Amino acid sequence: MNSFSFYNPTLVRRIGTLLVVGTSVVMVLLTVLLANIARGNYSDITNQQDMILRAERAASQQAAPQVLSNFYDNETPQLSQSQMQTDMQALAEQNQVRLEVIRADQIEQLNGALRMALTLNGALPESQLGGFLESLAAHEPRIVVETISLRRARSTNRSSDDRPLAIQLKLSGFTR
Repeated sequence: MNSFSFYNPTLVRRIGTLLVVGTSVVMVLLTVLLANIARGNYSDITNQQDMILRAERAASQQAAPQVLSNFYDNETPQLSQSQMQTDMQALAEQNQVRLEVIRADQIEQLNGALRMALTLNGALPESQLGGFLESLAAHEPRIVVETISLRRARSTNRSSDDRPLAIQLKLSGFTR
């Protein structure tokens, strides 16, 4: 018959067992890894959907008041420009801006609205610049900063780091 014999008859069984166990461990690890990736992607998707819903709610709540608050509403454009000038003086006082000049520039027609222009010249501490610009951005009715020019203001103590900034702003507001 056959004269073939195994030197280690359990070796084949051990190798087969190791292959089955190794393959099973790899499959379990791969399944856990894919489940974690899928769970993370699902979490990201739900977070994005929540952000979209919050943004849509905020936009729908602010849509009506924002349209009305973009314009100064007075009897004449000159009264609106005067109101804008008063608003800018109040903002300057709140943010420690020392205004030297407020010049009302001409009022011009722009796409069915009237654009009112103001030029502000003044000085403010550097630490107040961010707050002043933020208050301009949040102002209702909307104010558009057309140009801004900054430089160190003249001072008797030129070596001082806390010298104020000289600022010139050209602003626009709108009325109907």
